[in-house]
Amino acid sequence: MAKFVIAGQADCPYYAKVELLADSLQSKLADFHVHKIVKTPEEWKPWLQQLCGDNGWSHGRSPIIWRELVDRGGKGLLIGGHNDFMEYARSYYGMTSDMLSQMMKNIAAENLAVTQEQREEEEIIRRQSKPLHVCVVNATRSPAYHVLPSLVNGEILREEEIALHLHDSEENLEKLRGLEMEVFDLSYPFLKEISVTTDLLTAFQNAHVAIVFDDFDQGGKEDAIGDMEAKVSFYKRVAEAINQTANKDIRVLVAGTGPLNSLVGILIDHTPSIPKQNIAAVAQVKERQAKSLLAKRLAVNSAGVCDVVVWGNVGGTTYTDVSRARVHGYDGAIWGPPSYSCSVSEMVHDNKWLEVEFLELLQSRSNTTQESLQHAADLSMAAAISNTLGYWWNGSPEGQLFSLAVCSEGYYNVPEGVVFSFPVIFHKGSWEVVQDIDMNEDMRVMLSSITAQLVEEKDLLLHPTNANHEKLLKVFGVTPDVSQPSSIKLDKIMEETEKSSSEDTPEAVAIVNAGDEATTEAPAVTAADAGDEATTS
Repeated sequence: MAKFVIAGQADCPYYAKVELLADSLQSKLADFHVHKIVKTPEEWKPWLQQLCGDNGWSHGRSPIIWRELVDRGGKGLLIGGHNDFMEYARSYYGMTSDMLSQMMKNIAAENLAVTQEQREEEEIIRRQSKPLHVCVVNATRSPAYHVLPSLVNGEILREEEIALHLHDSEENLEKLRGLEMEVFDLSYPFLKEISVTTDLLTAFQNAHVAIVFDDFDQGGKEDAIGDMEAKVSFYKRVAEAINQTANKDIRVLVAGTGPLNSLVGILIDHTPSIPKQNIAAVAQVKERQAKSLLAKRLAVNSAGVCDVVVWGNVGGTTYTDVSRARVHGYDGAIWGPPSYSCSVSEMVHDNKWLEVEFLELLQSRSNTTQESLQHAADLSMAAAISNTLGYWWNGSPEGQLFSLAVCSEGYYNVPEGVVFSFPVIFHKGSWEVVQDIDMNEDMRVMLSSITAQLVEEKDLLLHPTNANHEKLLKVFGVTPDVSQPSSIKLDKIMEETEKSSSEDTPEAVAIVNAGDEATTEAPAVTAADAGDEATTS
């Protein structure tokens, strides 16, 4: 018995011709048997390389045909490609094919459509049998309430069936159970199962995606900080649970109002089995606020503003850079297709506004919003989380930059291991820091100052003592005297780092602490000074 294997790329016309000839041979010859393997264009090259590597063959095109030695065992006997099989069929069986090119192309197109449909059906079955496990830590926090519907309705994770794990403390167990019932009541088709737990090991069991909501209460009483040792201990337990029970390719996103960079650093330090690039912190809250202010100035939808970058410490001092910012849909003198964009700085055409009023509005944005709402801006936080996770999982819009706090590998002279917010582009399941942004000296000094702050911030978190307790309060934007405004001046860390660079940087910059309140001691460094429209916020 002769068993032939014919493999090819679904849209390959030559595979279509070989396939039909093989079908004809099988129908006429009792001992001629054919097995077909069809791959999509995306699957073909890696599959072919693996096949040839395993068998010691050299072949680079579609189709590939070999004969299985079913009567003797051992690896197959390579026949070759289209021309080789045609010659083989003519020589051994006296048959060939006179199929015209157009018919070959038509069949190839049909093969591709059928193969893609089969893959979609296979993916649906896979999702139904193996749901994506998503863990939400501190799930009763307000922003989580707004994120959960997007997680289970297919919006963020693109029609993946979800097994949702909700975690919180023992004191919030009843709230968790209520949340479980409410999420079930949503009746979304992609929610396969839901569980609630107060045990971190159980929460992270087989988790592919995790959102950790930091519950740090900023700007409140002294006891809002709580026990720093307990805070660090909690994140070490989170790291231990991730390390022990989560999927090794898990994506972990930390969000909230606390010292997120340092907390992400603690998670990375204590999860040796998880790639460090798989743990990050949300940085889009400030980015989206800046986009909103620029959009209002230009009378466009804020979705039309892109490439605003937030550098630095997303839970503390940030540097908001609009040097590359562009706007789509602006009603200016030049019109173009939807993909056409203009420079934001050119369209604003008012350096004074960018240097002064824009900074002031951005610095006070969170406080202004919260004072009007009488509660935290939870929708803004939830939208930032949803966008960040959605882009991370599915890829971001082509050509656009976004902000993400990740572990540095020496990017822009930020030391390796420091968690810092950088400009990134997202691919499916990964991110890439954009490394071609030009910096002036003022910006380099500012990023260096923020880096020094982050290094000491993490050290203070890991080693809290009575001696540095007051500094801890200032680092995290908390004042023990609630009768005083929550806005504070730069903590001692920034004062020390700025003193070291004051001779080179005559102008002070506007800084925002973790509560988005700033003191401006002199005009901010902006593009007007060095050719970049970069603001510090």
